[in-house]
Amino acid sequence: KVAVRVRPMNGREKTKGAKCVIAMDGKRTTIRNPKKQAEVKSFNYDFSYWSHTETDRHFASQETVYGDIGKEMLCHAFEGYNVCIFAYGQTGAGKSYTMMGVAGEKSQPGIIPRLCEEMFGRIVSNEDPEVTYSVEVSYMEIYCERVRDLLNLKTKNNLKVREHPVLGPYVEDLSKLAVTSFADIDHLMDEGNKARTVAATNMNETSSRSCRFHDCAHSEEARRTDWFGYGEGQQDESG
Repeated sequence: KVAVRVRPMNGREKTKGAKCVIAMDGKRTTIRNPKKQAEVKSFNYDFSYWSHTETDRHFASQETVYGDIGKEMLCHAFEGYNVCIFAYGQTGAGKSYTMMGVAGEKSQPGIIPRLCEEMFGRIVSNEDPEVTYSVEVSYMEIYCERVRDLLNLKTKNNLKVREHPVLGPYVEDLSKLAVTSFADIDHLMDEGNKARTVAATNMNETSSRSCRFHDCAHSEEARRTDWFGYGEGQQDESG
């Protein structure tokens, strides 16, 4: 499935008097050429999230986005499927906010924190004594074609991406840390975010200059291993 989301204007855009050229109606996203008002293009997606103006009737909150995307991912993971979200867009488009929320603030968590919290809620509510769960977490970034382990900063060398004949691509020597609660994952995400490569750009003062991947392997007894992950792709202003 493919979803698009429109964020509110930032301070820079408001100062310059920027006008919103995007409109959404149901699953349809419409873009108007600001130089030629009559030139309009429309695209249909599985989800078109209007998060531009909070007072609008069809405003899409963090909770709405998670309800449509995150809950389905979690259900498929517990059914035994590997699932993944890839967030892509220009710097400052709102990828990190949608997926992780605001750093240091817990009032508007993104898809990943909500998903992890609900996952442990399901694990805790399990009443089958013959079913046990284990969860492992990895967190890495790719910057300038170099792979860094965000949970093990002692690893200075570039990690290698390998191909397993059965399991597919994997990162050699990437840390996999066992966690027993959402608080454990939340702490690791905070520590990993502090180690990320960031720099100021014209669009974003704290731009994440890398692609990051948050992997969580959830195992149910010895019968099944489910995996879900999140990847974030960076598109520069020039691209």
